[in-house]
Amino acid sequence: MRISIITINYNNIQGLKNTLSSVLEQDYNNIEYIVIDGGSTDGSKELLVAKANELHYWVSERDKGLYNAMNKGITQSTGDYLIFMNSGDVFFNKHVLSAIFVNRKYEADILYGNTVYKYGQKGILRFPQDLAVMQYELPFCHQSCFIKGKLMRNNFYDESYKLIADYAFFYHCCKENRKFQRINKIVAIYDTTGISSDDKRTWQIYEEGCKIQGRKPNKQEYKLKLWKNKFKKIVRDTVPSRLLDILMQRPQDSNRAISIDTIQQI
Repeated sequence: MRISIITINYNNIQGLKNTLSSVLEQDYNNIEYIVIDGGSTDGSKELLVAKANELHYWVSERDKGLYNAMNKGITQSTGDYLIFMNSGDVFFNKHVLSAIFVNRKYEADILYGNTVYKYGQKGILRFPQDLAVMQYELPFCHQSCFIKGKLMRNNFYDESYKLIADYAFFYHCCKENRKFQRINKIVAIYDTTGISSDDKRTWQIYEEGCKIQGRKPNKQEYKLKLWKNKFKKIVRDTVPSRLLDILMQRPQDSNRAISIDTIQQI
């Protein structure tokens, strides 16, 4: 089974180095690796030139935004399944793809697994929520999700959504009764560095979400959502990892706080 891995990058050379290393060290031997760079000026293009022989396709040119770049990558893909591993994001270890795809066949349109969210030197191991949550938000991490290539190449991301076109895609897949399958493995370490949390961006995300769901924005609902997000950040930033682990631990499907230094030992 051929797996297409697509990396989007713009002026994040260190993140790109980390992602390239993670992808290229995978011990699964049927990988197609595609890198779409948005015309970086920080040395990313030169890095891609040096790695060109290890990539199936790469380009460095201006694009019209994240989802335009992702659609470029999809166009170049030929894999049975594809996954987005953007600059700064890495696979959990070098055996991830082998553990999921060697001697296994899948019929599902979308496979999704567990994710470590990286906040500085603290990591939160998150398990997917019930798919019913899709009505309100994405219940799993995009970087830990494999999408059937044929489905993706026939349904590109809607570029009219600037911030959550991926949610729009998965939301409509749910509405169309596409087959989702959970894989109980940690797929990726998702780097949250650089994610803006300013009020304007948060409102835009909320507004796009309402449009996707076919309802009008509600300012009171938005304020409550904003408060919840700020409270979560305070807890995450101030509570020691060991205590956070105890507070968040629940049987089976739980979120778990872990040190980034111990991630690879799991």
